[in-house]
Amino acid sequence: MALINNPTSMKGPAEVVHGWMFIGSAFNLLLMGVMASQMYMYYIKYKDDRTWIKALVAGIFVLDVVNTVFLFTYLYRSLITFYGEVEFLSKTDWILATGAWTTGVIACAVQLFFAWRILVLTKNWIYVVIIAALSLTGCGASLVIPIKTGNFIHVSEFHKIRTAVTMWLACEVAADVVITALLVWYLYVLFIFSLIHQRKHKTGFRRSDMMVDRIIRVTLQTGLLTMVVASVDLFFFLADPTGTHFLFNFPLAKLYANSLMSSLNSRHGWKFNGTTSVGTGSESQVNTTGGAQKRIHMSNMRKAVRAPLFYPRRAFCSNSGPFRTSLSSQA
Repeated sequence: MALINNPTSMKGPAEVVHGWMFIGSAFNLLLMGVMASQMYMYYIKYKDDRTWIKALVAGIFVLDVVNTVFLFTYLYRSLITFYGEVEFLSKTDWILATGAWTTGVIACAVQLFFAWRILVLTKNWIYVVIIAALSLTGCGASLVIPIKTGNFIHVSEFHKIRTAVTMWLACEVAADVVITALLVWYLYVLFIFSLIHQRKHKTGFRRSDMMVDRIIRVTLQTGLLTMVVASVDLFFFLADPTGTHFLFNFPLAKLYANSLMSSLNSRHGWKFNGTTSVGTGSESQVNTTGGAQKRIHMSNMRKAVRAPLFYPRRAFCSNSGPFRTSLSSQA
């Protein structure tokens, strides 16, 4: 039973459902523009990224376009083509259900990418299996929703798809929690302590702290945002399954897509010198996409050093591990 009972008999069907859909679609379209801008910047700045990463970005963008087109097609049919037809406004159809499975697939793709990034950082397959299990389960549940709504469910009968929607959103939230926690742990704790235990550590640490803070900020902003919105979406669906949750559900696909693009594009700003300029001063970039080896240049350091061996799997050795960090003197 819903926590809040808001039957359609008290309000018109357009007000009950389509008002929230309209607002959610506005956010969806706004974030679509942000996604397009971020994708353009990505292809301009990171031409040397792996082919499969660039293909992933393109695929997610295509799904984002499909998501937006189908949502606005449904709204156009509801508010223009079938304007005033209460029977049509009171039911859902396969066009609306397209938003669920496209969001589920996009979220799954983004979460699996972050799972791969965690594998690069930790070399631990257990984390990957946990994230993949949650993500794929959520994706599978989202694919069930179009099947359930294919029979034109009445807006007052959303409880019929409660199990599928709950499993979908709950798995997405759980995967986001695991991803955010692991990335913060390995990026901050292990990386910063590997720097602290270098032989010469009298300079550069304020700048390195600034760099790590940037990484943590981006990780928290991207991971927490999708986690919070998905949680609120789930709460309102369980509390008032007549349509309020669409305000948060419609922008969800774009939030996941933008979290991926924000993470990829933010690599340009991971510098020791606190700026985004390239090739000047002391600098560092963290290799968490498996691409070309990155270097840390410090004028006062002459030799490559190793992190202490008590860290898990020697993750931050200078000549091995996911960061593959080397130290060299500037000319």
